[in-house]
Amino acid sequence: MAADDRWWGARAHLQVAAWRGSDHTVLMSPVPDRPAPGPADILRELDRLASLGVERVLTGALHQGELSPFLAAGFVEHERLHLLRHDLGGLPAPPAPVKLRRAWRRDQPEILTIDERAFDSFWALDRRGLDDAVRATPASRFRVAVDGAITGYAITGRAADRGYLQRLAVDPQRHREGIGAALVADCLRWLRRSGARVAVVNTQERNGGALALYLATGFVLEPHGLTVLSHPLGSARP
Repeated sequence: MAADDRWWGARAHLQVAAWRGSDHTVLMSPVPDRPAPGPADILRELDRLASLGVERVLTGALHQGELSPFLAAGFVEHERLHLLRHDLGGLPAPPAPVKLRRAWRRDQPEILTIDERAFDSFWALDRRGLDDAVRATPASRFRVAVDGAITGYAITGRAADRGYLQRLAVDPQRHREGIGAALVADCLRWLRRSGARVAVVNTQERNGGALALYLATGFVLEPHGLTVLSHPLGSARP
């Protein structure tokens, strides 16, 4: 591979990961709980990646305060995301009965098929991405909705007292049947039982259906959303 699966670069201010096994695209993000990278750190890492044959660099979903060094290094906006928050106070009542159970390893092919149907090619997960979502936090819950076949799934994570709805997807042919609402309600109840004080989720600004679901289940929009940036290597940089 052109880039290591996990690379701590530019004096450990940046984390770089291969994008879904690609030799030519990588994901670059600030390292959590470390000093923020400066433009010079990012430019050095871009030069290193270009020397390895990487052709495109994407960032993770960045908060407003994380954008400036990447923009100064020549990144441009790829997509904006809504960021929503739930205080886990008044939880939504479970909708009409939807059967949920723990996800099993053998469910992965069906889950990935639903994910591919639910998201465009940029956001759809592969097997590695699915595993990363489950392992992203110290505690996690991986649930599927079933009605003969799997109709949707949700991955919920918790780190200390903060919860994350990491991933939610429902088969597009089964929308408006309460499946998404049941998965969200299950996520929020588990987070409150396990000691979380707040839950957060993000979704594409153009995904009106997901936004409506989260608002209906008690999430509220944060004042500032998140932004994914992109940089094609080989182009002129400041």
